[in-house]
Amino acid sequence: MKDIKRLMDMSDVFFCKNRLGDYNHLCTKPKGHAGRCSKNHLSNFIKKINHKAGNKLALDSYSTPGNKGAAKNRADRCYPVQFTKEQIYEANKRGDHGTCIPLRFASTPEDCFYINVDLASQIFSIGSGELDFQSLNEEEMGLVDLLKNIASEHHPTGVECRICKNKIKFENFDTEHATSDEFSVQLGHITPYLNGKELTAHVAGNTQWIHRDCNIIQGEKTEEETLESIRSILRAHGYTVSKENNRG
Repeated sequence: MKDIKRLMDMSDVFFCKNRLGDYNHLCTKPKGHAGRCSKNHLSNFIKKINHKAGNKLALDSYSTPGNKGAAKNRADRCYPVQFTKEQIYEANKRGDHGTCIPLRFASTPEDCFYINVDLASQIFSIGSGELDFQSLNEEEMGLVDLLKNIASEHHPTGVECRICKNKIKFENFDTEHATSDEFSVQLGHITPYLNGKELTAHVAGNTQWIHRDCNIIQGEKTEEETLESIRSILRAHGYTVSKENNRG
């Protein structure tokens, strides 16, 4: 997991963080803002940089992946009824429908908030140069300064997929339903099962954008387990691979 204490400290100083809605999500407008609080204010700002990236940011920060059967489809990550994989299996056998969310995709309002900020800073680091700063108001310029500071500390050269090490690009967000390719961006959890147990992985410091195929390859393994699996496959095909140098 990443150390994001600095990100959390800067966020606490800048954002309103008032509670709102049925699940007590935190407001992502600046302190002292006008109008109603909103958890999606930061995501809406990112839409000005790249609309599809902003939409994906809002969805993945706060909603579970698509499901069917006992697990709700695209439900709020703070939904209180949270089942393990075994409990979902039993509920599906009973014919339950839309009664829970998977425990491994659940979260808290605080973690959703910091994940939203972290993922937004990753998107900002990809292409803040596409933003017309002259068209922004004072409040939006405050967001620019905050995201610049976070991105410069955590993602000074952009964002790499943690598995293939290729850069995440805006074009990777540009997909429609059923048109995803191997480089399409998905939300990745660095450690899918924390401490080897079925606990939620949607916690601050444990999320980063990842390519679709790399997310499939990682599955429920840790990053190191994934890389060791790839090394084993390459060795089985006659390639010389070491932990220190992955080039044959």
